[in-house]
Amino acid sequence: MAFRFALAPLLRLRQSLEHQRALAFQKASSHVARAQEALTRLDGFLEESAAIDSRSLAAGCMAADLHFAMLLREQLQQLRVQLQEEIRRLEALHEEAAHAYEQALAEREVLESLRARQRRAYQLEQARRQQQEIDAVFLVQRWHTGKD
Repeated sequence: MAFRFALAPLLRLRQSLEHQRALAFQKASSHVARAQEALTRLDGFLEESAAIDSRSLAAGCMAADLHFAMLLREQLQQLRVQLQEEIRRLEALHEEAAHAYEQALAEREVLESLRARQRRAYQLEQARRQQQEIDAVFLVQRWHTGKD
């Protein structure tokens, strides 16, 4: 008779949950990375805009143009603050996803460890039975040989 793990359906469920949690963790990582990349691009744009305004001021541009650029930068600074808040929120979700994945991984590993122990016990029992059968055949042969 082949080895049968009684908790195999539960193990399959744990494997599925672990896979789902791994995907959620990857998705959360991707969202954080994209938001951080957007913040980096925004910071670069703000720096470049400030440098352009400095050069424009030195070249003697009109006050209305500088005022418009300043208002635009203020709006972008507000966007930057919102983006930083979004990054913090996404990082918290990322942390939760990491914890959920680690927990699912641990739960699956517990079941796989149990299955491995049960398989080893089954294999030892099978080996013991085979040895008993071999011993019994040997004793029967000795007994028949001794009668002749």
